[in-house]
Amino acid sequence: MDTTRRNPLSDEPSRAPAGARAFRTVVPAVAACLVLGACGGGDDKAAKTPDTSTVAPKGGGTLTVAMASDMRSMDPFGALSNSYTDNTRLNAVYDSLFWHEAKTGKVMPQIGESLIPDPGNASWTLKLKPNVKFSDGTPYDAAAVKATWDEHAAPARKSYQAGTIAAVKATEVVDPTTLKITLTGPNANFDHIVASNLSFIVSPTAYRKDPAGFARNPVGAGPYTFKEWTNGDHMTFVKNPGYWQGAGKPYADTVVFKIIQDSTQALETVFSGGADLKVSVNAEDPVKAKQKGLETKTVTIIGGESLYFNNKRAPFDDVRARRAVQLALDANEVNKISFSGNGTPTHSIFPPDSPLVEPGTETVQRTDRAEAQRLLNELAAEGKPLNFTYSIPQNANAQRTAEYIMTSLQGLKNVSVKIAPMPIAAFQTDIVINKNYQAAMFSYYLSDAEPGLYVNLYSTSPNNYLLYANPTVDQNLDKARTTNDPAQRKAAYTAVAAQLKQDAPLWTYQSSVVTGFHRSTVVGMVLTNDGMVLMDRIGLKG
Repeated sequence: MDTTRRNPLSDEPSRAPAGARAFRTVVPAVAACLVLGACGGGDDKAAKTPDTSTVAPKGGGTLTVAMASDMRSMDPFGALSNSYTDNTRLNAVYDSLFWHEAKTGKVMPQIGESLIPDPGNASWTLKLKPNVKFSDGTPYDAAAVKATWDEHAAPARKSYQAGTIAAVKATEVVDPTTLKITLTGPNANFDHIVASNLSFIVSPTAYRKDPAGFARNPVGAGPYTFKEWTNGDHMTFVKNPGYWQGAGKPYADTVVFKIIQDSTQALETVFSGGADLKVSVNAEDPVKAKQKGLETKTVTIIGGESLYFNNKRAPFDDVRARRAVQLALDANEVNKISFSGNGTPTHSIFPPDSPLVEPGTETVQRTDRAEAQRLLNELAAEGKPLNFTYSIPQNANAQRTAEYIMTSLQGLKNVSVKIAPMPIAAFQTDIVINKNYQAAMFSYYLSDAEPGLYVNLYSTSPNNYLLYANPTVDQNLDKARTTNDPAQRKAAYTAVAAQLKQDAPLWTYQSSVVTGFHRSTVVGMVLTNDGMVLMDRIGLKG
């Protein structure tokens, strides 16, 4: 039985980072999910929208999916594998161990049969379905899961899931379908972490053959296999003839992921038949899609579109600067200017009906421009007038929001803002990898509080892009992760929210609403709680 953590896919032993703490994961963002638009909401027409998610598609044909952006990598180490922007494409080629059901938030099995904790929640046992194979014919077994997770943990790999996998102290292959998992500390919700951030497993054989090239030539056990990738234009996948669910699945012969960055153009492309579906976080898409007679599905989760402050870099290492910006801005104005009033403005990272916090809990301060000016004057009197650069991804919604923020702030004294639009790849590198920014537009979508809030906010998390540190927040995140008691979780997350409101590490102004919309020719679309489309179920109407 193999109990040593290795740099698995290169066969070289490695160790977890020194001082690594328990991380468990939602939006899951394990890390925050970096996206390119704003969050959206629905209207009362939703009840009249037909639900064809349980209708069996016909076999054959080509399914075209509009995507807002290209991928950085097709391996789960460099992709945003807990983000709606990437995870549908990852699901196509890898399938999933587990996934989150949108209606209930429950962890649902796929290739994984079960994930059960021992008493105390410090160790878990993962059981896999037997006889599953990767598309290269090699076994999808416990050793493959171990190899993938160990690669996430290898420091040299710099995986996006490094913060998530830090929850795992050791893994042991008990038999081909059983993996014993020992955590660095008790975690009553580790199954949510796996469903959110650790569900895409690579073929160790294929990875070892070409680690550098694997990101563009992925091999998994999903319903489709990779065929081609034209940067900035499209990706093509074809039906996997050896798919573990049998010859009847998947339904479509070919899936094309077509890059259309402009949200209006993407909606029109779906409506006109140039694409079949899209998953969107643009605030206006739900309303517009319904007006055009497209079928829609909406999921509201933790997170939202935000202004991120670099809490370790001037000028926002001073809490007064962060508070001044929050107090000067108005979420309702952003909604009017950027999203024609069709969005869902918010004052909290938690949805209004979230069971995780007390009703009415807010995480950002309400608009008070007089207090904002007082703080700006105070900073200026100390020789620190507020001057900063606001980094944004290159898209129309981001530009409109940034212009509102700049105009609103420059209506006050002792403040100056410069907008820096950036290509998506460069933006991701600066904010997510290098944390090289003063303030930035950032969106995150968390299917569960675990590990999303932990990895985004815990002081030592590699995925804490805010570089925010507060011992009260750390203590309550630890409490929330180790308890099975809903009342104790609620108390802990409510305390986290109160501290966020005081410290102002970010300004969240639009709720996390993910919408899938498609033509009537598409059936079987199941949208998970983090915006992923289950690619084994979707297809064209018979």
